[in-house]
Amino acid sequence: MVFLIRYLHYVMKLFFSAILLFIVLGSTAQRIQTAPYWAQQKTDAYPGKQDDICFVNDSLGWYVNGYGRIYKTRNGGKDWQLITEKKGTFFRCIGFVDSLLGFAGTIGTDYFPNVEDTVPLYKTTDGGHNWTPVEYKGPRVKGLCAISIYNEPVINAGNLAYRAHIYCGGRVGSPAFTMISHDHGKTFEAQDMSQYCSYILDIKFFNVKEGVICAASDGELDKTRARMLMTSDGGKTWKITYTGKRPFENVWKCYFPSRKVGYGTVQSYDTSAAMSQRYVIKTTDGGKTWQELPLVNDIKVREFGVGFTNEQHGWVGAVPYGFETFDGGKTWKPSYMGAAANKFRVFRNRDGDTIAYSIGTLVSRNKSVIKSGYDALEAMRNAYAGGRWYRYFTFSQEVQYFNKEGAPDKKEVWHEAAAFPGKLLIKFDNKASQNGVLFANNTYYGFKDGKEQVKLPMVHDLVLAGFDVYFLKPWETAHLLDSMGYNLKKVREEQWMGRQLLVIGADKGDTLSPQLWIDKERFYLHRIIYRQRSAIRDVTFENYERLEGNWVATFITFRQNGHLQLTERYYDIKFPKTLKEEWFKPEKFAEIKLE
Repeated sequence: MVFLIRYLHYVMKLFFSAILLFIVLGSTAQRIQTAPYWAQQKTDAYPGKQDDICFVNDSLGWYVNGYGRIYKTRNGGKDWQLITEKKGTFFRCIGFVDSLLGFAGTIGTDYFPNVEDTVPLYKTTDGGHNWTPVEYKGPRVKGLCAISIYNEPVINAGNLAYRAHIYCGGRVGSPAFTMISHDHGKTFEAQDMSQYCSYILDIKFFNVKEGVICAASDGELDKTRARMLMTSDGGKTWKITYTGKRPFENVWKCYFPSRKVGYGTVQSYDTSAAMSQRYVIKTTDGGKTWQELPLVNDIKVREFGVGFTNEQHGWVGAVPYGFETFDGGKTWKPSYMGAAANKFRVFRNRDGDTIAYSIGTLVSRNKSVIKSGYDALEAMRNAYAGGRWYRYFTFSQEVQYFNKEGAPDKKEVWHEAAAFPGKLLIKFDNKASQNGVLFANNTYYGFKDGKEQVKLPMVHDLVLAGFDVYFLKPWETAHLLDSMGYNLKKVREEQWMGRQLLVIGADKGDTLSPQLWIDKERFYLHRIIYRQRSAIRDVTFENYERLEGNWVATFITFRQNGHLQLTERYYDIKFPKTLKEEWFKPEKFAEIKLE
């Protein structure tokens, strides 16, 4: 791979402001429909699974986690603001009636370490900035795992209004209780549910009377079975509608894309090899009966949340990755919204687009419309999330130069090793050569006779757009490309060399502005145009081959100011599991012999 040097005006940093994302996501020339993909949101780091997220419209939402923190967005997840932090509290669930009135449930004590808060439910009347404990009648509730809100339409003085009914249930690890309010959250009453189940993991009400609960039958893990409950009297009494046959299982979460059709995740803790099959359950009669559907036969998979856009299309959150179905659960394929996606929220925005959010180890948003170059970068990263793009890459290449008349000139052989993101070593002529270059830490190093001759801060356009994009967070890639002159507000479709492409950074007919040409289906780089000082470089990636399950362009063409400059033909291509770190240290260059 030829080393392409770009002089930057400043050294790149890996911390980016929210202002950049606003700029990147500004105006756009087109709305390009594409296959649904998950886009990671920019949120504070959290070491494990986060449990719940909710929205009252396409802009305003909240999420919670075990640090006792509540975050709020006012722009559809582009930015999240920490608005509440209660140390010693483990927030497990959250639900809002409107933009001001909301409720947050806690897991309680004696389950996770360092949790001291015994209040099961908090209430806010100012959009989440201040919270007060909820008083309730009935037995003491240990903790909560889920909240369901039903806004009942009522007539008030001749006007349509809504009365909020709030249904809460918990907890994992027992004991099982519900907390229910029928008066907009002014009063709550608790109910002991131990006659029906030991755990309550999720709750969903369709109207004032009808609802379901996801549960576990027994408090002892080796005895417990997955269980579903249903009520038709507002939660006063419950009926068992499903109990699994296998121990070590529970029904973790459920989702109903319609009143009749619903899905639930059957979570298994059985570690025996004979019990590796994982299941979801499905109802087609509103929760009265359930059938088991196979998800995957993999002992490593543990299910969490579930969400659907309609009766046929939806997702299951799990570790180590999630799953997606397009045929109502008959078949499933891997999906990468982040590990342990615990809760899904699905709704339509004002444009009629279906929006889905998930929360687990990451907060992610599902999209099917690309409106900017930033959206395209998100789609690229998600397309190969979960380790599906090669991190380590070695190869040799035959470099054919061309003279000013376009006739073949001299040839060279280079040997290369890459560790993405950001590291590329090139040895000229032979694998132990003392001449070559190194890209590492946003710096270019040039070597002759084993000695460093050049050291410059820079970014390698091709490495960034063709490889690093699959490992950096989208806003990190966006920041670098923006600083290099790529206009990420612009995106359009183009058919080129028999493929449908996304063109980022330039209008049709513009071959001078920096731009990326990305395969719309496979989300890899086909073409890049950029400025190198006074020259316009036009690089095309051709002859893509699927090698060991990896896409590699094996022939690269370079043009400068419209004239053919050189070609590269890759061979001896390998994808090692790792590479030695010292290969990418400039002080070690003279000692390195590529293998």
